[in-house]
Amino acid sequence: MLAGARIIKTGIAVTISMYICVHFDIQPAIFAAAAAVLNLQPSLGMSLSNAKEQVLIHIISISIAITLGVIIGSNPISMGLSTVLVILTCSRFKLRAGMAGGIMASIFILGSPATEFLSHAMTRSLAIFIGIGAALLVNMIIVPPRYSRPLRDKLCELNSVITVAFCDAVHGYLDADALTPSDLEEKKLEVNSLFKETQHLYELYKYNLGPAREKEEDSLQERKNKFYNDYISYNKGLWQRTRDIHFLTEERIKRRKKTGKLPVSSEFQEILTLLENGLLLFTSYNDELQNKLSGKKFEKVTEPHIWRRLDNILNRWHDRFPMGSYYIHALVEVSLVTYKIRWAAKESATLLDTEVDLG
Repeated sequence: MLAGARIIKTGIAVTISMYICVHFDIQPAIFAAAAAVLNLQPSLGMSLSNAKEQVLIHIISISIAITLGVIIGSNPISMGLSTVLVILTCSRFKLRAGMAGGIMASIFILGSPATEFLSHAMTRSLAIFIGIGAALLVNMIIVPPRYSRPLRDKLCELNSVITVAFCDAVHGYLDADALTPSDLEEKKLEVNSLFKETQHLYELYKYNLGPAREKEEDSLQERKNKFYNDYISYNKGLWQRTRDIHFLTEERIKRRKKTGKLPVSSEFQEILTLLENGLLLFTSYNDELQNKLSGKKFEKVTEPHIWRRLDNILNRWHDRFPMGSYYIHALVEVSLVTYKIRWAAKESATLLDTEVDLG
């Protein structure tokens, strides 16, 4: 939901709750307006979840307030005691999100005139629930929030940035050319910001699904939800491996510098070329995955066995350079980079194979 739409809907919810209270002479109506504001959430699912909690909190708070009002009357002591009891009770039942509203409700109830305490307390309680109902009604009827498309757009944006960073990291390893610490930190801040925005949209989307259904594993919405979650995890894994490759690049540069930058053997150059081909394979899979996420036509893929050539190349390289820590370190580094590229290709292929309608 756009921020402007939510502001307008909040105003409408307040207006409706006030009109209902005025029409049925439920006074003062201001608490209905306050309850409407508290319950107009960014998503329908959040409104439903928040409304359930608000109802429970207000039932507890109102019950405590009426009990104290009847026993010891309406005064500062009863208001202070009700505040303590509401906090303790809500904490006991883990109803912390709307605790402030519950405290306000109990004080509001205890502010009823002593001469007609019960009748005023009931009227004020009704005003609270009218506000909650108005917020739910407005959120369900007027421009219900939709987060699927914004989430998919943000996921594509996130993946584009991380994919470029991953490819740059691999090319940096192939060319023995590392990013500067400041460039790496700048990229880290950009990616972390995108992850935060994406996670926020995903939480809103998930809340918007409402309560889980029976046999939720068979639900289309739940399959979409799982796919988005898996896609976020895939990008997190891709970003972690990007950072790992940057570290391996720095190690390769240090190792080569210590030995006077020995010339790269033809066998090792073959390995680097194989890694570059593996990177092209990954990017083609990832492009198809973005097409799937965007609702465009996409091609399912079968992984070609280009990695089988690696055994033969490594054997020939080891026969020529069997000894020395320099070559052992090189073998470990290149094996790790190979694994990370293979992981990226296989994960993207797995997500492409996932049967889910994102339309």
